[in-house]
Order: sequence, then structure tokens, then C-alpha cells
Amino acid sequence: MSAASVAAAAGLSGCVGGGGGGGGGGMSIPDDPDSAVDGVSISLAIDEGHNTNPFRWFRDSIQEDTGVELGEINGFGFNNLFSKLMTEFTSNSGAFDLVSFYPQYLGTFAANGHLQPLDDMMEIEGWDPQFDDLLKPYRQMYTQWGGSTYALPIDGDVLMLVYRRDLFEKHDIDVPETWAEFNEAARYFTEETDDIDHGVATYGKRGNVYGWFLTRFGGLGGVYFDEEMNPQINTEAGRRALESWQETIQYAPDDTASYGYPELRDAFTGGNVAMVVQWTDVPKKAAVAEATKGNWGGAAVPGWEDGRAASAMPVGRVLGVTSGVSDEQKLAAYRFAQTFTLPEYSTHMVSDPGCGEDPFRTSQLSDPEPFTQENPFRDAPQESVAFEDMESAEQYTSAVQATLEQGYPVPYWPGSQDYINALDIEMSRFVSGETGVEETLENVESEWESIVEDLGREQQQEYYSNVIDAWKNAGIWE
Repeated sequence: MSAASVAAAAGLSGCVGGGGGGGGGGMSIPDDPDSAVDGVSISLAIDEGHNTNPFRWFRDSIQEDTGVELGEINGFGFNNLFSKLMTEFTSNSGAFDLVSFYPQYLGTFAANGHLQPLDDMMEIEGWDPQFDDLLKPYRQMYTQWGGSTYALPIDGDVLMLVYRRDLFEKHDIDVPETWAEFNEAARYFTEETDDIDHGVATYGKRGNVYGWFLTRFGGLGGVYFDEEMNPQINTEAGRRALESWQETIQYAPDDTASYGYPELRDAFTGGNVAMVVQWTDVPKKAAVAEATKGNWGGAAVPGWEDGRAASAMPVGRVLGVTSGVSDEQKLAAYRFAQTFTLPEYSTHMVSDPGCGEDPFRTSQLSDPEPFTQENPFRDAPQESVAFEDMESAEQYTSAVQATLEQGYPVPYWPGSQDYINALDIEMSRFVSGETGVEETLENVESEWESIVEDLGREQQQEYYSNVIDAWKNAGIWE
């Protein structure tokens, strides 16, 4: 696919605002905002599936607390959420008051004025979103653009290692700390035991497969661009990352190129593979699955002997208020979102295996106990307990914390979705065997060069430089 085709496939991300913010502008805050939102109904847009569950769990209780009614929940496909939201934003339809989206879209949405700045509403008495409790990477990267706050985190995604602890112990194999050890464990379980079908599986489907490349690439010191916005993918770091991944794929199921999130999750929780790199909600699901209950283990992803470990941070979720609706709807949407993210609700969400949202607050990792308790907002609370004992809960929260400490960020400046789409396409082709190491890297380099020119080199340089500063402040960029 050409660079022009990639940009077209990404929707409208090439149409980006200049400068820093460009958001929805000021709004009128009434003297009694709590009364103003009482009885107001809002609509939500979100990626469909299990991540809609918490909104249904909490909606009645939040309405009792705030008076805001969550009406229509509009679910869209995992991979077309961006284009659906951009279509609604640019048509100014006002169909959605509140939107859940992946943080990589934040810069584009904010710079184009599609989101309402939240700062004034955050100052309303009793409407504080408690940002002091946010884990630093999410506070630094998931909430702001151009000096204004546009989003509230609800999901702290980062990739981690999930493995069959029982099989590793049975065969006296240490949890891999390097990618060489990872591939050797994958080979051993595939070729030398009858305990499991395959040693490993990998994500291969379009949408987020690029994250599995970045997890290796980042550990080798890989960066996206140099200071002049020249792509740095076709480098020694890129080659070594793909060569290591290519070896991994040898020990994966034949259809691993078709695996997205659910297929990769099920390959592990169904007892078919010994280990996977996956998002941090998967241990909660493994802990309640018949084949892996009591047998799972979690750890930070491996690194490189001559480098470091890096855990890519694809996806994640935030809530934003659309700018093209009335002030009353904006207030109600923010009030619902702010309440939804508070610990009294969100802790029951991130600890529940019935959804995919993961810890994003410090308190959610410092206190593992809720992961052993029922979610009182569920119709069947007995189905909501992730871990049967504190030891498992503590292992989980410790692994998530260790993984986050080596996090590797995903681009989120205006227009960066074009780069991500181009990278994602080529990485999916690579996993399927359609392209080799050199061709994959050359294709990405060529496409990224074209995208830089299409979007404007100087503006992209400015955006990239500002984002790197935010990454450094978050402690996840060297």
C-alpha cells in the first residue's frame, strides 16, 4: 500500500490543526453546575465489546450520584473507531457527547478542535478528577495537548509477558529476561515437550500488531525519527527486532498471522501456548479460565543483553468531551466521565476480568486487595473476582508496575495515526510471511518519508519534539 493510500485509509488524520491546542474553546460555567446537569442525558461512543461493560455496570449508580443519565452507547469496531469519530467530528453532527478513544488520537482530535478543553470544568467544586492519583505516564501522555487538558484516562494498557507458571516450573525453565531466552523457551516447549501445542503465539492481525515490533525495537534504543524528522525504523535496531520476532514466529501456531486480541488471549487461556506477550488484562482472564486457573504467571517483557527492556503501550483508553455540542451537554458529559474515573468506580472496573480496562491510578496498584473482591455493581458479582488469593493479586500488580516502568510510548501528535497505520500494515505483512526483514523496513521508511512531506516537515518536527519532552517528563524516553 502506498503512503498516499495509507493516509487515505487512516481517514482524515492528515488534516491537522496548526500550533499547539486548537481545541473547542471556552464555554459558560453556570453558577450551579450540579443543578444544570441534573436530568441531562448523554450519548457515548466507544470501541465495541467487553470494554463497554463498565458503562453499563456503573450507569445507574452514577446517575444517582450526579443526575446525569447515560443514554445511548454507540459501539464501533476496534480498528475503525478513528475513522468513525473523525467522520462525526468533521460533520459536526453532535451525535456523541462523550467519546472513548485511544490516546494515540489525542493530538489529532485536540489540534483540530474536536474536543472540549476540560480545565475549567475540572475546577468546579466536587468535580475534581483526582489527577494526583494517576500513574505518571498516563498523567503526562494521556490527558494533555498544547497546554490544555482534553481527556481523562480510563485504561492503562501496556504489554507484558504472561506465561504458564506450572510448565515453566515442571521443566525447570526460568522466566525469560532476554529475547534470546524467550525464543529458546518458545523452541523448547514447541519441539521438546508434549505438554502444550506451541511455545508461543504472537499478534499478527492489522490494528495493533505494530506494538509487538515496538516492544523489541524500543529495547534496542530504537526511535521513530531523528531531529530532522528522518525515519529511523530502517536501522540496526529495526533489523534486530524483526529478526528476533521472525524466530519467535517459527514456534507459533500456523495461523498466528490472523491473531488479534481475542485470538491471542484465547490461545493462552485455552491452554494452547506456553506464553504470550499481551495486554495487562489477560492475567485476570487467565486466572478465571479453566485451562490456566492457578497456572498462570506474569512478568515484565524481556529485554536485550546489550540494551534494555521496553514494553510498548498501544491502545489504552481515555474519555473526552466533544466540542460540537451544547454547554449543557458538555457539562453533563464531563461530570459523568469524571465520576466514572474516580477510584470508587474505576477500581472495580480495572480489577474485574469481565472487561479489558487496566490499572491507571497509583492506588489501583498499591492496594491489590480489590482484585480479590467482588464488583458490587455487577448483576452477578460472584463472576467478577479476578484472583482467589492476595499472593496472585500481588504478583499481578507487581508485574504491571514493573512493566509500566519500562514502558515505550506510541506516537500521539497530530497526524501520527498515519505513521502508525503504515507501520501496522507492514508489520502484519511481515508476520504473515509476505515480506521479509529488509523489505518491511524499507517499505516503512519510504511510507513514513512520504507522510512527513505530506503533513509538512516543519510542523511535524515541532510536534515530535514537544511529544518527546512529554515522554521524557513521564520517565519513559531516554
